[in-house]
Amino acid sequence: MKGRMYWLLVLVLAMGLLLTACGGDEAAEAPAEEAAVETVAEPTEEPEPEPEPTEPPAEEVVVEEAPAEEAEVVEEVALATEEDLDDAYSAMLASMVKYNTTGLDTLNEQLAGDPPPFVLDVRQPEELEEKGHIEGAVHIPLRELGNHTDLLPSFDTPIVSYCGSGWRCTIAMTDLAALGWENVLSLKGGSFGGWAEAGYPVIEGPAAEAMVLEAAQPDAGLLAVINKSLETIPEGWGVITAEQLNTELAENPDLIVIDVRTQGEVDGKGVVDAPNLIHIPLEEFVERRAEWPADTAAPVVIYCGSGHRSTMAMAIMRAYGHEDVRSLKGGFNGWAGEGYPVSGGMTAVDAAYNDFLASMVKYNTTGLDALNEQLAGDPPPFVLDVRQPEELEEKGHIEGAVNIPLRELGKNTELLPSFETPIVSYCGSGWRCTIAMTELGALGWENVLSLKGGSFGGWLEAGYPVIEGPAAEAMVLNAAELDPALLTLVDSAMSEIPEGWGGISAEQLNTEIAENSDLIVIDVRTQGEVDQKGVVDAPNLVHIPLEEFVQRRAEWPADKDAPIAIYCGSGHRSTMAMAIMWTYGYNDVSSLKGGFGEWAAAGYPVTGGVGVLDEAYNNFLASMVKYNTTGLDALNEGLAGDPPPFVLDVRQPEELEEKGHIEGAVNVPLRELGQHTDLLPSFETPIVSYCGSGWRCTIAMTELGALGWENVLSLKGGSFGGWLEAGYPVIEGAAAEAMVLNAAETDPALLGLVDSAMSAIPEGWGVVTAEQLNTEIAENPDLIVIDVRTQGEVDEKGVVDAPNLI
Repeated sequence: MKGRMYWLLVLVLAMGLLLTACGGDEAAEAPAEEAAVETVAEPTEEPEPEPEPTEPPAEEVVVEEAPAEEAEVVEEVALATEEDLDDAYSAMLASMVKYNTTGLDTLNEQLAGDPPPFVLDVRQPEELEEKGHIEGAVHIPLRELGNHTDLLPSFDTPIVSYCGSGWRCTIAMTDLAALGWENVLSLKGGSFGGWAEAGYPVIEGPAAEAMVLEAAQPDAGLLAVINKSLETIPEGWGVITAEQLNTELAENPDLIVIDVRTQGEVDGKGVVDAPNLIHIPLEEFVERRAEWPADTAAPVVIYCGSGHRSTMAMAIMRAYGHEDVRSLKGGFNGWAGEGYPVSGGMTAVDAAYNDFLASMVKYNTTGLDALNEQLAGDPPPFVLDVRQPEELEEKGHIEGAVNIPLRELGKNTELLPSFETPIVSYCGSGWRCTIAMTELGALGWENVLSLKGGSFGGWLEAGYPVIEGPAAEAMVLNAAELDPALLTLVDSAMSEIPEGWGGISAEQLNTEIAENSDLIVIDVRTQGEVDQKGVVDAPNLVHIPLEEFVQRRAEWPADKDAPIAIYCGSGHRSTMAMAIMWTYGYNDVSSLKGGFGEWAAAGYPVTGGVGVLDEAYNNFLASMVKYNTTGLDALNEGLAGDPPPFVLDVRQPEELEEKGHIEGAVNVPLRELGQHTDLLPSFETPIVSYCGSGWRCTIAMTELGALGWENVLSLKGGSFGGWLEAGYPVIEGAAAEAMVLNAAETDPALLGLVDSAMSAIPEGWGVVTAEQLNTEIAENPDLIVIDVRTQGEVDEKGVVDAPNLI
């Protein structure tokens, strides 16, 4: 028995020594069973046994009684759960900046910094032997990265990871970021291949042996899971080419394809034509994990625009145990570029108009004054007159303008300047130049504006200089190379513009709505305008904001011969939309002159929207700054300014008689304020309202703000009571009689409502004390209590305990 125990101990010791000697990468690559066989077979002679002791030591007795497997206690690591992985990868995705990439030039500059970033080379050893490495790089092959985190720096040290072409370093960056490193970037621009081609310095051969740093302690359970996914990366690093994917789509009906691009990319460019397609933007990839295939063995191919984001997503899915996940080399761009099938997305015409709409600034308009100033600049803008020749003969033109009538513009683009040259287009009133601006913007001109303020008519009225007669003959420039197919479509549309240039009056539209049940009306205003002001009361109404007009082309009428009327606020945006629809071949499209503003002003039927009160108070609340209050010190300083604010005292006359007033204040008692707006200054003049303690002046400030005064503040700090206590100067008795100013024109209907409310303010000015409220809550089950504090205040401090709380 003792002899067997002795040899058992010897065997255990020998195995321990052998395992220690075989540690490192080689040991990790050799199966455990093979190592055990080698341990038994290697010794050539057995160790000489020691003499048996006369009495067994206590230690031997313990060993003899304990089972062999309990001789050594191994601490088990609790593997990370899916919830742990969710937290880790969600944090990584949320912290991404430009998908955590850096370029060759940037890295080269950083390497000269102090300190330089930690550079990590995740290629195979033979690649370094053959091609060299970046000076100072630490080499850890990708599949071994999880076993060597002790060679990495602290979590807050910047790391730049590179590989051969940019694929493996993306995987490394993704997993290290999930493990807790805060600033890990992957080298793009071809990674080491691009670095060498760019001629940046390379050190021949392998990197020096890395120093053990033990500078960061990633979570052991998370590390174990991610390490397994790294160790088991298949040959080829998870790459699939467009050709291979095309073949697999034809041969494998179970293949699942995941698109991790943004919604905008999907809408703009379409998707890979695959039956089992899932779209989850990378930013939402973990958040929407429920949409991943439930079967972790299911074959999955992920793609993005170029291959970077899809490789990140692939690394993430592998950590969750998905075994058969690959990333499309070259991404969607490579797929589409090689002519493989694509579904959806925009045509060239779609893309042209969509890009144009996305680049708009103030709907690409400029004013009369701005153009006059620009014409004195060096160089001035290119000025384009799209009126008919007879109009120039009769009324003249702006000096230096090139005249190309609108219907002939598509045939004379060689007279126009380069794409980047600023162009200002004008016509008689602003209608035709809007069409010209829209079409030129779609064709590629980057800075085309239409002249507003009445266009040439407004220019004349403003007295700006005019040259009599027609413009000089234009010079052929041939400065811009256009897409021939797109130009053909645009030219066809402009050549066939109907008489009247597509305008329809409010009266004509009202008649058509009544008589033509097939008429489709499209509103291209923003959602805010629709919510605020309502819409034209038409049975076949479609709302598509101009900014989304091409993206939502599926909502246009399918029949290109359908009668369509488009409107916006004033007629500018609807004319742009009309021009766009003409290019798509729609034949019967018109734009409402004067837009919704003119329609509503003429009294034609409107539905929805908010009332005059809604709009007034909504605008007021949206413009508040610090709830429109000011303090005693600030008012005292303001009164010494030039000019001082208009000071409004809304107390009762007897209060002024008893306590005096602030010098220069105008006294209008609160209940009478709506009847005396003629005593108030212009809408833009700053007003400070005060009362006895701050209650009534808050009501006054609120109502005047809704009526249109833009800068009304209520005096806090005790209002006039606080002013007295602070020792600021007071004039005894009542204020002087106020001067009638008639400086602001309020909406009569709104003023009537506000005056009615202020005139009927009850005694006590609407105040209820805490004691009174407590009693009412107990006694009145119908009492409704409304809390108007922020959500943060509610969360932090709680709410009044009331049954009917809003």
